[in-house]
Amino acid sequence: MSDGIGFTVNDSQSPVFWDGRAILGEGPLWDGRTETLYWVDIAAGLIYAQGHNPRQHARIDVGAQVGALGLTEDPNVLIAALRTGWHLLDMTSRGLTFLADPEADRPSCRFNDGSVDPAGRFWTGSLEDGETRPVGRLYRIDDTGSWTIADEGFYCSNGIDWSPDGRWMYFVDSRDDLIYRYEFDSYSGTVRDRQVFANTSELAGIPDGLRVDSAGDVWCAFWDGAQVVRFTPDGEVAQQIPVPVLRPTSVAFGGPDLRTMFITSASIELTEDQVRQWPLSGAVLCLEVETPGLPSNHFHTLRTPRRPHCSEEVTP
Repeated sequence: MSDGIGFTVNDSQSPVFWDGRAILGEGPLWDGRTETLYWVDIAAGLIYAQGHNPRQHARIDVGAQVGALGLTEDPNVLIAALRTGWHLLDMTSRGLTFLADPEADRPSCRFNDGSVDPAGRFWTGSLEDGETRPVGRLYRIDDTGSWTIADEGFYCSNGIDWSPDGRWMYFVDSRDDLIYRYEFDSYSGTVRDRQVFANTSELAGIPDGLRVDSAGDVWCAFWDGAQVVRFTPDGEVAQQIPVPVLRPTSVAFGGPDLRTMFITSASIELTEDQVRQWPLSGAVLCLEVETPGLPSNHFHTLRTPRRPHCSEEVTP
């Protein structure tokens, strides 16, 4: 069901925010303080930043695959989940400060999607390159540099976000066609009682990145499905919006009223025929929606930097 909302490439109002062609565009992130959208090209190891004016554009090569970004209390600094671990990225100097690398002993694994929770911790999922074994993990890192394995056993860790009241945390395993929901304790940062929020196997495509709006609805991009799907807080499909790319990867709410939905996409492994059919593949799209999103949370920068410490907490 589309409810009459969707993209038309020939509309006078262009659906394109950025008209480049990312290999594996992902992780859109809006910073309302600077009115800037950040996103990544995982495969190319690039981080992009662009304001509403396309001339306000930056591209940073971080020299490694980059899976996700988070805002920090400093608008000039991001936390970045790279193949080489978590780093702080100074957008002015373009310098990286290493924090920790929990996947260092697993060379075939890397970080994928990530998000900052309401208390300022950065959560990041991981996957094995082939996505054929359930060895992906769900990590969190706090403001002391300590990190924790919160859960594990995933093929392709993906979209992470929280309900408006902070009671629920959502998490995707793309290759299992599942969106999970955990009970979330914002004070301690613990998750428990993992349950299936939505089994998406009957929908076109596979679930990828997601965001929750201010009404508690969950918006998820569907790779190879050419659509973004809105779920109610009960996990029911409320809306299916066709998009002019075969492989939308994630969504973010932005703009001055948080009613602009930015949608990243990928062009990786598309055939020539598919590129002709989906010429916007790899671009960042934008769509106006009725219900605003929620402001992005900020990672609390390190209070007392110290040797990274790991604790295992796999309880769900």
